[in-house]
Amino acid sequence: MEVGFIVKMGVAMILLCMAKTTNSKLHDDLLTTEAICPKQCAVCSSIEMLCSGANITDVLNYNMDPQIENLDFSNMTLDFIPLEVSHMTNCKKLNLSTNNIQKIEKNALQNLWNLEDLILSNNSIINIADINPSELFNNTINIKRLNLSNNHITDLGQNYSTILISESLEVLDVSHCKIFSLVGKFVLSGLKKLRYLNLSNNPLLVFNELSSNSITTLNLRGCLLVQLSDDALSGFTNLELLDTSLNDQLFIDNPIQSKSLKTFDISQCSVRIPNIDGMLQVRTVFMNNNRIKRLTAYQFANNSKLINLDLHENHIETVDPLAFYGLSSLLILDLSTNFIVEISWESALATLPVLESLNLSFNFISQVGRLKSNSLRRLNFDHCWIHSIPNGAFVQLEKLNELIISNNPLQMLLPGSFNSSHLSFLDLSYCRISHLISYEFVNSPNLTEIRLTGNRLVALKNGTFNKCTKLKYVDLDDNPWMCDCYSVDFVYMAILANKTTKHSPIDRTPSCLTPDNVTGMLWHVACVNSPVYTRDNRKNFSMAIGVILILCVSGLMAIFVAVHENMKTRQIMRRRRQLDEYGNPDRSGGVGSAGPDEYFDEYAAAAESARKMSQLPSYDEAVMLPKPPQEPRWTKRHSCTQTDDADVRAAPVSPAASGGVYLLLPPPNGLHVTEL
Repeated sequence: MEVGFIVKMGVAMILLCMAKTTNSKLHDDLLTTEAICPKQCAVCSSIEMLCSGANITDVLNYNMDPQIENLDFSNMTLDFIPLEVSHMTNCKKLNLSTNNIQKIEKNALQNLWNLEDLILSNNSIINIADINPSELFNNTINIKRLNLSNNHITDLGQNYSTILISESLEVLDVSHCKIFSLVGKFVLSGLKKLRYLNLSNNPLLVFNELSSNSITTLNLRGCLLVQLSDDALSGFTNLELLDTSLNDQLFIDNPIQSKSLKTFDISQCSVRIPNIDGMLQVRTVFMNNNRIKRLTAYQFANNSKLINLDLHENHIETVDPLAFYGLSSLLILDLSTNFIVEISWESALATLPVLESLNLSFNFISQVGRLKSNSLRRLNFDHCWIHSIPNGAFVQLEKLNELIISNNPLQMLLPGSFNSSHLSFLDLSYCRISHLISYEFVNSPNLTEIRLTGNRLVALKNGTFNKCTKLKYVDLDDNPWMCDCYSVDFVYMAILANKTTKHSPIDRTPSCLTPDNVTGMLWHVACVNSPVYTRDNRKNFSMAIGVILILCVSGLMAIFVAVHENMKTRQIMRRRRQLDEYGNPDRSGGVGSAGPDEYFDEYAAAAESARKMSQLPSYDEAVMLPKPPQEPRWTKRHSCTQTDDADVRAAPVSPAASGGVYLLLPPPNGLHVTEL
């Protein structure tokens, strides 16, 4: 019985295991079938599902994970928010843009407790009340960003029941809608934490009496505003940035009041008078591309905290010497692209004690005075009408390190024009400069980059930049260079170009204009391929060999002279020792008592006497000397008939010379034969 029971239990266990295995396989197959990502869905995972443009039916049939955090149902031609979306309790970002949604039920988002970003742009919402704005976000307590841009919304609520209400919303984008009026303090009263409101590109005509204690950034760019009243911003107590640019008809008659505004952009409008006196805390003002014609005295007297003032592309013709009075914190001033002809340099810079950057490019300035500033670092005169720069114009700019004077009709530089010890960048391109003085940059030791592109330079004087030890970039292209490979100036230019253009991000290699056979060639190609370059190299090599030989010969001569002088000195010392030994009794053993000097004198006297005795007598002395006794005579008989009276004195030196017969006469009295 027990054995049978055990067998039955074993069989039952085996069958049970087989059944579980079969069910598990069937279940896995079922999940695999359901887990196939729908068509046109880019991503299907447990975290995100991106199905922009997909078929909504296929997507809803897909077993979506309720833990999904990012859900993209854009471009699906939806008319409403699907019920299945409300089950995504962990969803943080929901994209429903580019659909046909017109209305949203108040409970459509009731289970999306973690929703932070809701995108409803490019839909068909006409009235803000159709999305139940006061109740839609009752349960979405974490919502931070709402995008309603590119809808047909005409307002943000007519009363308290139709305004948006959210305790957590921080960013509201209603740009590119049909809003034409925003009036009343109640409009934004339901958004207690709203920080950024984007109303750009709406046909907004009236903007007044709005109030918000939380908004820091307000975007009114590209609307149809004509005027802002002086108290238009009084309700925004924490507003820091206001963008009203691209309102073509906007102008300011009265100063706009704001105690918190720090950045004000009113560029590309119709401002004629820069009234910003009421903005006491403003740091940056963009007023470019307006219609300002003049800057009067004390124009910015109340803006002591202003740091950046942009007035480029206006119609400014005159600048009062005290126009910038009170701008004690201004660092950047842009007056480019105006009609300024003259500026009172001394007064203008004196009222800007900490100014670092001044842009005066594209004006009609023809003269530059002697500038003085302890803070100016960047000065731009590009595309003006400056004909000359006086000597020492920038000497008193103690911190100037960037100077741009390009595209001016300078033609030449006066000596000392760029004396600035801190100057590191200098742009002189397209200034019609025909020559540079060799000592022009002697007082610019920190110069690291200079641009000479597009001038009329033919040659560069040897040593022009020798004092600029930090020079790295030199642009010499687009000049009519004369490629004379024999010229020292051209060699200097070539070496400088080869040394500096290699650091340039673009090709700045200078090309030749003359002589005709190298026109258009790059300088190094023109020289390398010409016989002049070879001869010049050969000449330099020969000169180097000659210098080395001269140095070697000079060294040998110096050694020879040193050895000769040493031998002469040793000979004199040896002679003195000999004389000393001759006159010293202790060394020679003699009894003389005379000193070495006395013996030396005696020796010299004896030598002089011997020299005189060895000299030959003069003619007068020879005549006075006693004549020697008469020598014996030799006679020669030429024939047997010749008598003794016809004796002839012997002419030859020896008897054998003539072959005649000689007779020996007796010697004179007193002369012995042995003396002959």
